Amino acid sequence: MLTPIDIDNKVFKKAKIGGYDIKDVEDFLVLVMSDYEKLYKENNELRGKVQTLQDSVDHFSSLEAGIDKTVENAQTEADSIKLEAQKQAESIKTSAELDAKQRLEDLQRQIIKAEVDIETKKNQMRIYKIKVQSMLEAQLKILNDEEV
Repeated sequence: MLTPIDIDNKVFKKAKIGGYDIKDVEDFLVLVMSDYEKLYKENNELRGKVQTLQDSVDHFSSLEAGIDKTVENAQTEADSIKLEAQKQAESIKTSAELDAKQRLEDLQRQIIKAEVDIETKKNQMRIYKIKVQSMLEAQLKILNDEEV
């Protein structure tokens, strides 16, 4: 790309016949150089702005990548926590079921023991009743025999 200095330093060979008016060419070159210098400066400023914007885009792209990685890590951690919670819930459920089964078996044994105890007490009561009845009958017989 030409610079304003390149335009300013350009020297044209003089034509021997039918050349352009040197003053008109130099005036036009001054005008072209002035406009070109403005465009050249604006172009350099725009390149600086483009570079600044590119730096910003790069910065935000790296932030986005970091955020994406953070979200991915958070999802992985959430999945891990969820899996661990499910395992703990299953363990608690299994433990509770075993505990409930054990308690039920204990209660059933206590009921059977209580039923056996009741049956034993009933038998003892029958035996006691028979003994008392026998004793009373014997006493009645003694009473009845003495009257005679």
